[in-house]
Amino acid sequence: MLIVLRVISMSETIRIRLPRETIRKLSELADKEGKNRSALIRELLERGVKEKNLDNVVEMYRKGQITGWRAAQLAEISLWNFYKVLDEKGIHIQYSEHDLEEDLKVLTER
Repeated sequence: MLIVLRVISMSETIRIRLPRETIRKLSELADKEGKNRSALIRELLERGVKEKNLDNVVEMYRKGQITGWRAAQLAEISLWNFYKVLDEKGIHIQYSEHDLEEDLKVLTER
């Protein structure tokens, strides 16, 4: 089955093919939540994109490519919440003198 999604305001219509069972489950969830199926799909996609972005940012941080402060900015969450995510994933906080200098640059740009 083909579903066409349309997001209001600065949006684009996309088409995706989903198995009938997935469509059935989406319809059931939408009914339980009192939403139309398109609204539920948009919500799930937005949640998935945020989660995927966070995974990518955590990996960049783990590899030492970005500081915690920059990672939190890219993930669009607070530094405290980013550190909580790291803790949940069993990743140790890495913070060097260089990281401090980079963070101070970001703070002075504001």
